Amino acid sequence: MWKKFAKLILNIWRWKRSEFPNIRKAIIIMAPHTSIFDFVWGKLYFMSFGLKPIILIKKEIFFWPLSPILKVIGGVPVDRGKKTGITETAIEIFNTNENFLLVITPEGTRKKTKYWKKGFARIAKTTNVPVILGYIDYKKHEMGVLDVCRIKENEDILDFIENIKKHYLNFTESGLRKNKFTTGYE
Repeated sequence: MWKKFAKLILNIWRWKRSEFPNIRKAIIIMAPHTSIFDFVWGKLYFMSFGLKPIILIKKEIFFWPLSPILKVIGGVPVDRGKKTGITETAIEIFNTNENFLLVITPEGTRKKTKYWKKGFARIAKTTNVPVILGYIDYKKHEMGVLDVCRIKENEDILDFIENIKKHYLNFTESGLRKNKFTTGYE
């Protein structure tokens, strides 16, 4: 039922969607992240494929009456101000589950920053799971997957992140809020 509902909403709003790969254990990074609406459209995208990924969301959004709703749809509150071991927890979950999709916005903020968080790459390297490069392009009104990448055993995490950023070079004006996304290469 939710799958059909999500498809219907995306069709009404005329969103084009690329297929999601047949991968059930991965980190999904979504960029650009410039608006709270990215969560809404992204969630509908995943629902339209029958997927229920875990989504890390800043804890400030978890207040009544929104908190129970966010938790039901896969939201996990994260305190961005302190080291809470979220990376280690994610590694443990990946190592003990056959199916686990974790969505992370690599910028870690909706503000413009050329520095991406390293946690997703550390998790990928430790667990040897692929990183699915997801996107939402408001300019073209489409969303989907750009590529699937794996970090090599001897590859530096920062080099891996810089290589991923290159996939997003054409997305600097694609966020809902213009001029809020950069890869640092412009």
